[in-house]
Amino acid sequence: MGYNISPERMMCKKNVAVLVFGIHYGTSNQFGYEIIAGIQTAAIENNVGINIISVTEDQVNTGDYDHLIIDKNYEGIFFLGFRPHIDFIERNRGHNIPMVALDNYIENPLVARVGCDNADGITQAVKYLYAKGHRKIDFLGGEADSIVTIERKNAYADNLTALGIPVSESIIKYGHFSGKGIKRMVLDIAKENVTAIVCISDVLASNAIKELTKADYRVPQDISITGYDNLPISECCVPPLTTIYQNRLHIGKVAFFTMQQIKSGIQISSVQLHTRLVERGSVADINQH
Repeated sequence: MGYNISPERMMCKKNVAVLVFGIHYGTSNQFGYEIIAGIQTAAIENNVGINIISVTEDQVNTGDYDHLIIDKNYEGIFFLGFRPHIDFIERNRGHNIPMVALDNYIENPLVARVGCDNADGITQAVKYLYAKGHRKIDFLGGEADSIVTIERKNAYADNLTALGIPVSESIIKYGHFSGKGIKRMVLDIAKENVTAIVCISDVLASNAIKELTKADYRVPQDISITGYDNLPISECCVPPLTTIYQNRLHIGKVAFFTMQQIKSGIQISSVQLHTRLVERGSVADINQH
C-alpha cells in the first residue's frame, strides 16, 4: 500500500521488561499472575508497554541476558523469580535503567526491592498457632538458599525463641517451591509428633495436606497447616487453608511506581507491603486438649 513506519516513530513507544525465571504466571492460580497483572495495570495507566521475557537457568547463573535488554529502549527492568546477577548490574551501570527485584534482595544501590514483609507474615502465623495451643511447630520451606526461605525461616525461629519454644533443626525442612519431593519431607515431619506446620507457600501447604491425608493423618485434628500467599488454591483445599495474604496485584503496581521514582532520581532501597492472616479451617484449637 506504500505506507512506511519510521524507526523514530517505533522508538517512541515506551516499554518495560519483566525477566522471569522459575515462576509460573499463566493463570490466576499461579503466583506470578497477579504480580505481572499489577505491573501491566500501572504501565497501561502510564501509556507504557510491557514485555515478559523468560530467561534460562544458565542465563540466571551467569547474568548473560544483556542482549535481551540493552538497546531496546526499556524504561525499566523487573526481575521476577530470581536475583539480578551482580555482573549484569555492574556492566550496565552506565545505561541508567531502573531495576526492581520482586520479592528478592541484592545489596546494590542500583536495584530496589519490592515485596511484602516476610517477617511480619510469619510472625502472624506463628503467633496464631501459639494462641491455638500449639507448641511443637515445624517449618517447611522452599529452596534453602532462597531469600524468601531464609527470611521466613529466621522469622519462624525468632518467634519461637521469643515465645520460649526451643527451635529444633530436626523439624525444619527445605524443599522446592514447586512442591517436588514433598511427600518424604511431610511424612518425616509427622513422625516428629509436631502439632502444626508453617509452610512457606500455599503450594507447599496444599501438597502437604494432600500427602498427610493419603497417609491417614487428619488435618487439622492430627496436624494443623498454615500456608503463605493466599492463592486461589487455598480456598479449594480440604480443609480450606489458613494462610498469609500478600496482595500480589499491589506488589506489581508498587514495583512499577518504584521504577518511576528511581527514574526521576530518587534512590530507593526497599519497599515492603503489609500482610494479613486469613483464617480458614486447616488449624485446630488444641487449648482444650
